[in-house]
Amino acid sequence: MSLLSRLKGLLQIHRVEHDLDDELLSHIEMRTQDNLAAGMSPEEARYDAQRRFGNSTLVKEETRAVDIVGWIETTGTNLRHAGRTLRRSPGFTIVAILTLALGIGANVAIFTVVEAVLLRPLPFPHPEQLVRVYDDIRSSNTHDVGMSVPELWDLRDDSGVFQDISVIFPADANITGGERPERVEFLGTNANYFTMLGVHAQLGRTYTPADALPGFSEPVVISDAYWHRGFGADPTVIGKKIRVDGDLYTITGVLPPDFHHPGRTLTAEVDLWATTGFAAPPFPAPPVRAIRLLPGVVGRLKTGLSLAQAQAQLDHFVAQLTRQFPDEYPAAAGWSIRLVPVQQDLVGNVRAELLVLFAAVAFVLLIACVNLANLLLARSASRQREIAIRLAVGASRSRLIAQLLTESILLATISGAAALIAVVWLKSSLLHLAPANLPRLSEVSFSRGVLLFAFLVSVLTGVILGLAPALQAAGTRQTGALREGTRGAGSSKHQLKFSRILVASEIALSLVLLIGAGLLVRSFLHVLEVQPGFDPHHVVTAKIWLAVPNNPKDDPYFAPEKRAAFHRAILRRISTLPGVEQAAIGNGTSLPMDFNHFQSPFLIENRPLDVERTPVAEIASVSAAYFWVLKTPLLQGRFFADSDDTKGQQVALIDVTLAHRYWPNSDSDAIGQRLQLGVARRGQTSAAQNPWVTIVGVVGNIKSDGFDAATAPHIYFPVFQTPPYSAVVFLRTTGEPGGLGEAVHTEIQHVDPGIPVFSVRSMDVVVSTFLAERRFALELLGIFAGVALLLASIGVFGVMAYTFSRRTNEIGIRMALGAQRRHILRMAFEEGAVTIALGLGAGLLGALALTRFLESMLFSVKATDPLTFGTIAALLASVTLLACLLPARRATHVDPLIALRHE
Repeated sequence: MSLLSRLKGLLQIHRVEHDLDDELLSHIEMRTQDNLAAGMSPEEARYDAQRRFGNSTLVKEETRAVDIVGWIETTGTNLRHAGRTLRRSPGFTIVAILTLALGIGANVAIFTVVEAVLLRPLPFPHPEQLVRVYDDIRSSNTHDVGMSVPELWDLRDDSGVFQDISVIFPADANITGGERPERVEFLGTNANYFTMLGVHAQLGRTYTPADALPGFSEPVVISDAYWHRGFGADPTVIGKKIRVDGDLYTITGVLPPDFHHPGRTLTAEVDLWATTGFAAPPFPAPPVRAIRLLPGVVGRLKTGLSLAQAQAQLDHFVAQLTRQFPDEYPAAAGWSIRLVPVQQDLVGNVRAELLVLFAAVAFVLLIACVNLANLLLARSASRQREIAIRLAVGASRSRLIAQLLTESILLATISGAAALIAVVWLKSSLLHLAPANLPRLSEVSFSRGVLLFAFLVSVLTGVILGLAPALQAAGTRQTGALREGTRGAGSSKHQLKFSRILVASEIALSLVLLIGAGLLVRSFLHVLEVQPGFDPHHVVTAKIWLAVPNNPKDDPYFAPEKRAAFHRAILRRISTLPGVEQAAIGNGTSLPMDFNHFQSPFLIENRPLDVERTPVAEIASVSAAYFWVLKTPLLQGRFFADSDDTKGQQVALIDVTLAHRYWPNSDSDAIGQRLQLGVARRGQTSAAQNPWVTIVGVVGNIKSDGFDAATAPHIYFPVFQTPPYSAVVFLRTTGEPGGLGEAVHTEIQHVDPGIPVFSVRSMDVVVSTFLAERRFALELLGIFAGVALLLASIGVFGVMAYTFSRRTNEIGIRMALGAQRRHILRMAFEEGAVTIALGLGAGLLGALALTRFLESMLFSVKATDPLTFGTIAALLASVTLLACLLPARRATHVDPLIALRHE
């Protein structure tokens, strides 16, 4: 019979069943006739024929099993039976669906983020070829020191590694010409940037290598978001002029809405792309090899070249350049070029956190499965008589296992559908829980991979949930179950033992989760105990950006004196605002914990020139009141004064870290010493044009790179000696700083209406944003651990309650014979303690093996911290023992006479 005929038969199932019955009856009739011919009586002949033929129901099941129609019919029957079974127990069904929906929903939610951030390839042709290119100095252990333009040309023309390579230069930019100036996220690149990524505009065109010039070219490309925000999605935007930092550009293209720059940005998504050769103003011209002004580079490897092969080839190329330019690249300095896949670079440290969270939700789902498996075991005890009868009348064990598994899979599938609907509905709210700087957060969506995962995890959950109870129930001994169906029917000792094993495994999984959460909590508390070196309370910050036109002649702030006058003017105005105690200003790198820093090598006067270990420090420019506003103490010397400007002596402040490193005997020894910024070379320094500056004070350390980062040495310069284009305003207020943002904007607009004010935040928000990623992992893992603790407690309580409900007769007899309540409680304690001890032991071993994966997320806490292990184990033991004793205490209040009559 063809498959088509079988499927047609599925639509006529009653006729097919009738034909099968007729066929089976004909076999029995033939055997009966043979028996009659052999001389048997009619009754004997029919009885013998049926006995020899066997169980007709089993034969029908086996016949169906080898046919697709039969399989579909059997599956349909199982589903209908499972549906009726679940409807008969609405309380159990609702509890099970809610429990599983919680576990499956958490898994789907985390996987949606994991799939978008870690698993989904970048949306470019051959994304595996895209790499970030970093310059490192191994001798000073300094990473990402930036690249010079000549180095970029060397890599492009002579390395033989890249198909395309482009600078990525994020910057602030001012858009003027509207009602008020607007700050936008700007990205300067080479002309081949979009060609390298394989990206095309949705409207107009992108710039191409044909647009390349030594300086900035006129064509610019805007994002879809800025097209809607700035131009109302005007389809005639192509060809319009836009004034950026005082220069006119022409919009040539609008990028697709799903395009995102594959790299870190300053504060948000890129709004505007422009192309430049970085070899003409406003950049130094001609380019100098020693000036590493390019903050980032992306390249596409040649086809067929693996990352390892490319890195080996670049190592050889670096060795050639070191020999070719020994002054710029002293061999002992250890200059190197490092390649990192773009996707890996974009994800960064988030990978470990997301994988830990994904493992945590998997544990929660396993705990939920074990919990419900115990409930199903309890329910199967009440169905032992039913199952035994079905086995006795000929049902196969495989058919019974399939039936019971169908019930659990149907339950899990319904839960999975409910979970998926809830996650889709709550997507926006769930994404708000994630830190704003989580990479690729905007790409989180319900792709086919997410839907497939939701389906597979639901089915797998059903199998895990129902397999043990199904095997247990289908293995029931028929005669024993039929006898137990009269008086005191209940669980066998084997079933109770198996149930306690499940509870022990539940406790073990919960302990692993709780210890992981405990380690993160202790780590976070240690982070908060770190003194940042400043007081963030009652401090408001705001950023400003002075436009940098391409032609210095068009720059009203090109002269340092002009920039200094602007900064003095805004300081005077904002200092008089109501509620402001003191105001200060600094350059863009002066804002602590803002993911923005600048490192520079420096020389110390009268110290031997060490080309192998050039000192490196983070550099910032600040006004006189900066340390007063942040409440950073002065330890030696003096603070800056308003007179420290371009006309006065060149001075600097250093922090304690730098003072202790180079003047270990006493901080006061640093006062009066002189520094010079620049790179050491053989016979000269690149800082020859930089002035020597005198150290006039030593201040406390400021943890500008974060609480958990090593304290880097800092050098501070007076902001009026080196007035910046990018600046940050700091205001210390007498009360809550909430309403100062608009007032600051108004005062700065009075000084220059063309200067936008942006990123107005309190320092508390700055610190909170910096800690958001660590807090995100802590909060989610804490929630998952709390759910695990609750489920483990419920599991222990449920098993002990069920155990004592089945032992009511025994307890009644014991109490009738003189047992006291304390004896019953001690019996419960001993039985529960064994199960809990097994779970705790297994959990401690599991935690020792798994917590090592948390090491990158911990601060000042070991992954095997004994205090955390002991405290969490004691907590879980206490809670589960309490859950164990409560059912026993309730059982001791039962009247012995009632207990003896209990069925």
